[in-house]
Amino acid sequence: MKTLVELERWIHAIDEPHIVLGYGSLMNGDSRRRHSDIPHQGIEVEIFGFERAWITRSQSEMQTYVGATAKPDSWLNAQLVPTLLDPALQKREQDYQFTPVALEQLNFELESDVTKRLTEWLSQRDIWICESLAMQPPEPDFPVNQSYIDTCLAGCLELGGMAAAQRFIDSTRGWDHNRCNDRSDPRYPRAANVSSEMQAVIDTMLQANG
Repeated sequence: MKTLVELERWIHAIDEPHIVLGYGSLMNGDSRRRHSDIPHQGIEVEIFGFERAWITRSQSEMQTYVGATAKPDSWLNAQLVPTLLDPALQKREQDYQFTPVALEQLNFELESDVTKRLTEWLSQRDIWICESLAMQPPEPDFPVNQSYIDTCLAGCLELGGMAAAQRFIDSTRGWDHNRCNDRSDPRYPRAANVSSEMQAVIDTMLQANG
């Protein structure tokens, strides 16, 4: 979202009353569209007062996702995702609670006129983050699946390039986790379609992260 004209076009396409701050697979447009019927492009945002980590366990799916917990000195990058808090989204986020976030906790790297208009519009919306209900790090029986990592980082790359993907890596705690390479047969049920070229970029970035 680079210009005021682009922002106005985005705003006028939205009827949904809620904004969810997507910081995991909701950052991926393909996953949002195909699995949650959310058609809108996201807008990059930084959120202060929350920490992202590999802590959210899905008992039914036998895997571990990123989660967010309130922490005063922390931050994470995410996307504004206009949506309804409908049963489909609530099922997708069943291991989280929808926690309200104040507009003052958000930061946008946008031109001043775009930021002003976006802030005015957001002041009339309810803003939520999916906060983890429990903190359970990955274990061999509940690994982090590569298809989920790919979905998250591909969403960053598509909207904000390598800088956004690096911010995701840098602001996420717990990368020394049990990981399962499931690319040939994705175990993550809301996996995005990620090209082999983008997978190669993701691998390079994760290897550099150690």
